[in-house]
Amino acid sequence: MELDRKQINCLITGTVLSAELPAVNEGNRRFVTLFPYVINERGTADKPDKMLDESKQEDVLFALRDCEYPSKYIENDWDVYDGDVIYHRNITDIKGISALQEMLAEIMSDFTHFVPLWETDDIL
Repeated sequence: MELDRKQINCLITGTVLSAELPAVNEGNRRFVTLFPYVINERGTADKPDKMLDESKQEDVLFALRDCEYPSKYIENDWDVYDGDVIYHRNITDIKGISALQEMLAEIMSDFTHFVPLWETDDIL
């Protein structure tokens, strides 16, 4: 499975994508979230520019967060504290779309559920 063109375009222009997966623990909700970034001249992480340029898709870096937390936090609009989060994976410095897709293939088989973060219930 691969990310589709729209998902790739979102990522290389800085849009955070998220997908909900079945939770491991009952009463929880699980999300895999992809955070695109670039390293700027000062050596710090920054958002990619909004200019759509396919040639940069292997230059963008990604952080991947795979975690779950009790659904009551979403239902009640509560703040989630680190102690309430179960991290399955929290990986940074994934370089390029190809490496990201390889990493995602270890977690899930269907990438079609990735949408912009604001379209999901992920509150982290």
